[in-house]
Amino acid sequence: MASIIIGIYSLFFNNENKTTPIQITKNINSISANTQEGIAIIDLTGVITHAKRKTSIGLEYPSVTEELMEDFEYYLKDPKVKAIVLQVDSPGGALTSCEEALKYLQDLKAKYPKPIVASFRSMAASGGYYMSMIADKIYANESTLTGSIGVISQFFNVSGLMDKYGVKMYTIKSGRNKDSLSPFREPREDELAYWQDMTYEFVAQFTNVVEQARGDKIKGNREEIFDGRVFSGKRALEVGLIDAIGTLQDAIKDAAKLGGIEDEEPYIIKKPQQKDNLLNMLFSGISENIKPKSSLPIPYEEIINTKYIGVPMYIYIPNYIGEN
Repeated sequence: MASIIIGIYSLFFNNENKTTPIQITKNINSISANTQEGIAIIDLTGVITHAKRKTSIGLEYPSVTEELMEDFEYYLKDPKVKAIVLQVDSPGGALTSCEEALKYLQDLKAKYPKPIVASFRSMAASGGYYMSMIADKIYANESTLTGSIGVISQFFNVSGLMDKYGVKMYTIKSGRNKDSLSPFREPREDELAYWQDMTYEFVAQFTNVVEQARGDKIKGNREEIFDGRVFSGKRALEVGLIDAIGTLQDAIKDAAKLGGIEDEEPYIIKKPQQKDNLLNMLFSGISENIKPKSSLPIPYEEIINTKYIGVPMYIYIPNYIGEN
């Protein structure tokens, strides 16, 4: 039995088939591993929501925000961690999830102050950029899609299709706006205006957070910077949305310097992985390897899976054209 489990474990835990975010480690001896000071790298990847993530065989994992908050709490409380690098590759996500997570991180940082440097990869847009306001300094690659400061909500309407096939929906409601943005009827003008006003309210919250974190660094026309557009990393530097063009390695070196670490290759401290038992490890490995790959463009798969259609979000949708 043991040999069967080991054989299956080896099959699904073949490192050649696994991809992970960029990680940089420095080999040190086991004696100093528990005492050496260093920095930590925290990943913020994918759509930001409070929805727990599930594999194709039903195993449940913490949500993006839950994992992010747990990681920050662990590393900010660890006295050996002198600085943190937040590695961001996210189009944003649910408005409330971003708001709650950032507030939690800000409170933690106030209680356990440490330098935080953000490193943007392919995308740090909308809520991904919003969450980066926890950082003291921001690096991005020249090609990083940066910004998308704004709010968007989209909803389906099938009333025309229903008319075509003679399908009717009867709604009994307690008030005029109880079925606001229903997909079964055309929205009224006053209804759309109501949602637009609420969207402006939400985006004001976003811009206030950016102004508080980077107000003195932002240059240029704020109406353009805050109109929802994305910038290249190079252009983001010009308008003050980031502090420098650089890679993860550059962010690590800068974080180490800010944390008072003089090593040329700073030690990367990692949080211990919590595994209940061998079978849990086995099935976790299997689930990651048999999870089907979706052809849907980011972030549609996760939006649909977490049922955020029609909800205002801090998110950048790549093929959204917007208003002219």
